[in-house]
Amino acid sequence: MPPLGMGGMGGMGGGGGAGGDLGLGLSPPTFEGEPLPGQEETLPPVGASAVQVKKYRFNHDKQLPIRGSLMHRGRGKTAFVPHTARNAVPVGDGSSFMVAGATGVWLHDTKTLAKQKHLVAGPIHDIAASPDGQRIAFFSAPRLLRIAKYPTLTPLVSTGAHLPVRMRFSADGERLALGSQADTVTLVEISTPGPSKVIDTGEDVNDVFPMPDKPEEVAYASDEDEVVVLDMNSKNQVFASEQHVMSWRNSKKPFFVMRDQLAVAYDSVTDTLLAGGDDNMFWRFSHFRKTPKLENPIELAGNIVDMACCAGRTAADRAVFVAFDDLQVRAIGLDGRLGPTFGPFASSPLSRPIRISLLPSGDVLVATESGLFRWEPRSGKTWQSNDYPVSLPAANAVDADTVYVPCDRDGCVVHRVAHGAAPVADIETSIIGELPLAVVQNVLSFSSGLRAIVVTRDGALQLAYLPVGDVLEPLLNTKVTPGGFFAKRDSSLHGYVDPSGKVYEIAAVPRGMREVGMALGKGSIVSLTWATASSKWRVSYSEGADVYVP
Repeated sequence: MPPLGMGGMGGMGGGGGAGGDLGLGLSPPTFEGEPLPGQEETLPPVGASAVQVKKYRFNHDKQLPIRGSLMHRGRGKTAFVPHTARNAVPVGDGSSFMVAGATGVWLHDTKTLAKQKHLVAGPIHDIAASPDGQRIAFFSAPRLLRIAKYPTLTPLVSTGAHLPVRMRFSADGERLALGSQADTVTLVEISTPGPSKVIDTGEDVNDVFPMPDKPEEVAYASDEDEVVVLDMNSKNQVFASEQHVMSWRNSKKPFFVMRDQLAVAYDSVTDTLLAGGDDNMFWRFSHFRKTPKLENPIELAGNIVDMACCAGRTAADRAVFVAFDDLQVRAIGLDGRLGPTFGPFASSPLSRPIRISLLPSGDVLVATESGLFRWEPRSGKTWQSNDYPVSLPAANAVDADTVYVPCDRDGCVVHRVAHGAAPVADIETSIIGELPLAVVQNVLSFSSGLRAIVVTRDGALQLAYLPVGDVLEPLLNTKVTPGGFFAKRDSSLHGYVDPSGKVYEIAAVPRGMREVGMALGKGSIVSLTWATASSKWRVSYSEGADVYVP
């Protein structure tokens, strides 16, 4: 038997269709009010970066531009919205994949990860693709689900639904299941016209999986610490895990408490229902269609947040990929063997969703709301897209001007993107200045568009002013203690109170910080605000009355 993940792991579902190009020759049909594929100007492709997992730091390279879109924000104005990767799914023959996020749906090259075309306007809450890569579904908040053919984007279904936590196609691509925190499981029949089948489960639904051998059944994972299989026609439960888990607990681990289940899948090759969640357990219910049996669960070092099922041509080689909330992905054999691991990349759980998808090649796409990776389990190699910043630095937007200040151990770089009334699908920041090693405390804005970037350096606050359309001014040193609170009086003046109670004002003219008084109160300082009625700064304490300055 080959080592798990190093061989014998081809033959995954998907990859059976042709790819195809978009926007060449005849314009394909599109959804009303959305851009034609390939019609919007995009930046030149940017290659992926090879990742050294053991040396990886989960932040954005400060020298790399931040890419995003200029999107409508009111009459005659736009806002800069960084590209995000909420989910990534392979399409066609697997040589391309789609990413859905705040700026819409984008087509990418699988090998290079380079962004190729803007397909659908954003924001897009989620995306799914059929196993053969010939159909896609995407969800626009608040309640719009659309399903289309790939690569033509010919509309198939447009309907309302509850905002999904997860949506997945059936094995044959004829059905789409959605689960929501509105307690619903929804099943959409694509080729058969008619209303969607919706069941209120009475519990938050965290994941869904259309059962491949029973078109009317959907498995779901719930906040009620169980996985359930529903008959969507009769609305009856075909299976519930609670009694199986309770029996195992009573004999094996009496003090164990099952917690929220966040991921579910079913492997028809081995007839095994799979689940995982906040209890750090990987659950396997074998002989599912005969006499379901709970195999000994595998205890893992983290909460399971997603599953991609399954890889391997034979029952002996079958494996599922499991994602954890610290950005770790692991191959696990359905016989319980542990395989290759990607990450973990984060030292603590990430608050953003983590989604994984299997490519026909055996590689795994990993999307983390912002960062996008392709992992090759056989070799252990990992590539990271540079279209999606892994983490966003301090930012400040004033009208048609946005500034970011990413930092690392060697210093900070100031990025800017200027924008106007017209939307732009793909645009990036430019570097306009650098700061020495420092920690950014705040980016303050004034009515003129001037910014004051406040940093901590050498134990004190320092300020770098940035005029509109100009270069970054040199740092101004102060003797002001960091660790306090900022507040805005109006468009021309900001305030700051240090931990001792000294209150300062920060103005555009003259540059710098000037002390205006001392607030002596009881307890620790909890906030600074401008009291309009008294025209004074109000310092609030954890104990006692507020103090007004000057």
